[in-house]
This record gives sequence, structure tokens and C-alpha cells, in this order.
Amino acid sequence: MPADLEERGPSPVGFPACPACVYRTSGTPAICFPCATAGSPVVSAPTCALCGQPLEGASPCPNTVCTLDDPFFTRVHTVCDRPEEMWDAIMSYKYGEDRSWADVLGRILVGFLDDHREDFERYDVITTGAIYVGPRAQRLWDYLSLVLDAAAHEGPHWPFAPGLIAKSGPTGRFLGISPQARQQIAEGELRAALSVPAPARIAGRRVLVFDDVYSEGFSLREMARVLLAAGATEVAGLVLTRRKGG
Repeated sequence: MPADLEERGPSPVGFPACPACVYRTSGTPAICFPCATAGSPVVSAPTCALCGQPLEGASPCPNTVCTLDDPFFTRVHTVCDRPEEMWDAIMSYKYGEDRSWADVLGRILVGFLDDHREDFERYDVITTGAIYVGPRAQRLWDYLSLVLDAAAHEGPHWPFAPGLIAKSGPTGRFLGISPQARQQIAEGELRAALSVPAPARIAGRRVLVFDDVYSEGFSLREMARVLLAAGATEVAGLVLTRRKGG
């Protein structure tokens, strides 16, 4: 059960000011998850059945893959509906290389899973989105696996298994480019680079793929495609937040 933040002393400083918080190293999922999601908007409007994005009237989802006939994944689960605040944390971690964020994000992730246990107990394995960290990589560390390693420490009861999808080389960066350019990269060089080295670990299983941000869905679509081809029975996404252009 999440902690009552108002009754704690000292009080958490508030997400994403985590570097100054006493609970940065001593916190638990029951503290960090409600702090990160406090103030999330209450959505009463219709939402996209695939990614949960709020919709305006009868408009289609603004995320391109959600409008395709063959997304290959069944759902995207979002940890935090405070995209700008979560994006600040991701920027500090992923681009600023402040790796201490891995522990905080791991606790937030476990808190979310624990708080929605009935929705997630049906999945057999939780793996990471594919990241290339070989000699030609721009970033030589796997920021997603670090978060899942931290999450496994806080929530060993969840079936975390990083690295079940492999990426054989670098591909074009998605940050700051158009949806059309993202789709071209995803369906070309990314599709060619993805594989599942150990199909027996996902065959016949429901798989959750963890990533930092859901923007258009092209990367998740390709990872779901390769997992299903390797024998997974279902693939869904699990992201820290949704953000266009992320």
C-alpha cells in the first residue's frame, strides 16, 4: 500500500526534485511512486484503447502507431501521467548520465506495478526495450537495464528479465525528428537490427517491454513484431511516461 506522504516526516521534496530528497537513497516504492504521481490529472475524457492517451472528441489518437491496423502490441501501460516532470528526470538520467536516477525510477516502477497488481500479474516476463551498447554505440551503457536491475532489488516478486531483445548495431536517433522519419528508421534499419537470442525464454509467454517514453510507438511495434515471431503469445508496453517527440 502506498505511503501517506502527508503523514511522513520529513516530507518528500516532490518529484522530480529527487536529488535533494532524503528518500533518494532510503525510500521505498511505497514512498517514491505516490510522490512521482501526485498531482497527475484526472482524465474524464475518452482515451485511446491502445496507449491511454486522452482524446479530443471523436479525434483519432495522435500517436501514429495507435491508428495502424497492425501495431502488434496490445496495450501501453504508463507509469506517470506528469510527462514534463518525468521527462526532466529522464533527461537528467539518460542524457545527463546521472545514473543515481536508476534507483529512483526503479522504485517508482515497482510502486506502479504493486499498485496495479491485478493488471500485471497476468504477464510472464518484463524485459527491456532493445539498446545497442557495442563499439559503435553513441551511449555505452544500458539505461533501461539499470532501471530494471534496481526494480528487481526493490520488487523481486516481479518477473524482471532485462535484455531478451537484442539490437545488433546503432540506428538513427528518434529524438527531434518527424513521425514519418521515425517510421522510416523503425521499419528499415531498426527492424533489420532486432532479434530474440533466446526464443525459449519468451515462447508461449505474455511479455511486457519496458521503455522510458512512448511517443509514436514505432520502436515498440518493431520489438513486439520480433517477439511474436519468436513465439510470444502477447506483447504490451510499459513506459515511464507518454510524450510527443520524446
